Amino acid sequence: METYKDQTIADRISFWGKTEPHTPAFIFWSKNGRYVLSRADVLDLSSRFAFRLTELGVHPGDVVCIALPNCPERVIANFGVHLAGAVAMNGQILRSDGQDIIESMRKANCKTLITDPDQENGAWSICSGFFDVLGGVYSSEIRCVKVPSLKNVVYCKTKKPECEFFRSLPSTDRYVNNKAKPSDVAQIFTTSGSSGYTKLVPHSHKALLTLGKTFAEMLGAYGENVKAVYNAAPLGWAGGFPYFLLSSGWQQVLIDYSLGVPTDDLQFVWNIICQEDIKLALLSSFQITGICKRRDMWESKHHRLNVIGTGGQPLKKGSLESIGQVTDVVLNAYGSTEVGMVTSIIFSEENTCDFRENMAGFAVTGVDVKIVDSGMVEVEPNALGEILIRSETVAHGYLGDPHLSTLHDGWFQTGDMGYKDKKGCLFIEGRSSDAIMHGPYILYPTWLEEKLAKCPGIKQNYIVPVPDKVLHHEICACVQLEEEVHLTQDDIITFVKGEVSAGISSAMNVVPKYVEFFDTFPVLNSFKVDRKQLAKLAIERLQLCQS
Repeated sequence: METYKDQTIADRISFWGKTEPHTPAFIFWSKNGRYVLSRADVLDLSSRFAFRLTELGVHPGDVVCIALPNCPERVIANFGVHLAGAVAMNGQILRSDGQDIIESMRKANCKTLITDPDQENGAWSICSGFFDVLGGVYSSEIRCVKVPSLKNVVYCKTKKPECEFFRSLPSTDRYVNNKAKPSDVAQIFTTSGSSGYTKLVPHSHKALLTLGKTFAEMLGAYGENVKAVYNAAPLGWAGGFPYFLLSSGWQQVLIDYSLGVPTDDLQFVWNIICQEDIKLALLSSFQITGICKRRDMWESKHHRLNVIGTGGQPLKKGSLESIGQVTDVVLNAYGSTEVGMVTSIIFSEENTCDFRENMAGFAVTGVDVKIVDSGMVEVEPNALGEILIRSETVAHGYLGDPHLSTLHDGWFQTGDMGYKDKKGCLFIEGRSSDAIMHGPYILYPTWLEEKLAKCPGIKQNYIVPVPDKVLHHEICACVQLEEEVHLTQDDIITFVKGEVSAGISSAMNVVPKYVEFFDTFPVLNSFKVDRKQLAKLAIERLQLCQS
């Protein structure tokens, strides 16, 4: 980090735009083929867009909401905001009525919205009913009672091959604001929304560049001569931010979702990895296990990755089946939008025998991790408690929310439960918010999920709370079976009784009262299982009253 510790994102965009300028920076794949943005393209187009923003009255520090899917235009819009000296915010929509993005823009005092007016079911079609629009071709003045700070909308048409947005940018006028400080807020990320409205997490230029350097050094050590990385995470998410170009000049390969979602997502992803000769891919655990099971798909291509990086949820043993077949190693990372990367661990053919469920690994450079009890006192090794994090990449607050889970001495309360073993390896046992209040006892569901996962015929399972008038919560097992397997509720309950009776006091009955079978589980945009939605579905099926 020493080489650019005092730089900003705008400095890095300018640096790479002038260093081997014709080298590809972003490669997008869609059903229409391949689209390349060179380093020079990124600097040229984003500085031209920055000029347009300044003409619209966007000033340094203003918040600009970008409501676009993964696409080349999204990169240029995001970097254009940075070059204008403004703050880019992820325009996330999880609610069909658009109330969540409206509330986010209100909290952030957003001044400008960037969206594609022609995108089917996009942000504009969902949110335009909130606005009074005053006309315009490439942009319009707007008024919004619910977001008084909002002044204009910029139209970013992503339809290919017209590339209307790029062609509309001024050909001669460019702008780069060089007055931002590393400590200034650069980006506002949104959380997954699993706890209601999304929280807004601001990060500075310094924090993002520090994270980029950490990612590149850690992954690069296991990827020989890395030049390109495939990333499955959306650009607007903390895990999908273009760290790798900014820190190391790596090419980033992504899917252009403005043209729709591929019918066979796994086949499409694997074809891209092979076509681009990718040696380093960042995939969700769902994608890793899915690709690994499609033997005919990956064997026919004769391609193997050096490293697959994954994170966002506890690592399961099924992901390690890819080692020696589609990849040399699997790197699992634990972190969050608020703190960035916290721990990591590498598995190869030599150490897969060391795997234990929910291993998150060891703290990365510059990060401190401790486990505390309910009184915030640090506990002994192997004792369960809440995970606290301290590092220079921890966000300083949630925008528009006076409550922040950061203690006075800089420790961030993650809300995650876990423990560290005697070697300092971190294990994640679940969210404190996922705790099931079962009478006088508290059950963290991942513990019981591990027990149930041993049942032959069960592909996946999640334990969720359902209401009970006496115990507050009863336990419901939501189960997905392997193909052509037939198990009944009694079969599963009998299995659980056999697994837990020897090690659990009879007074603490953690055997599920209910079992519900699912073909698929609801997931968030972050690829994590949506436990709250799953619990809601179970409650509806069981016809239980939540009051």
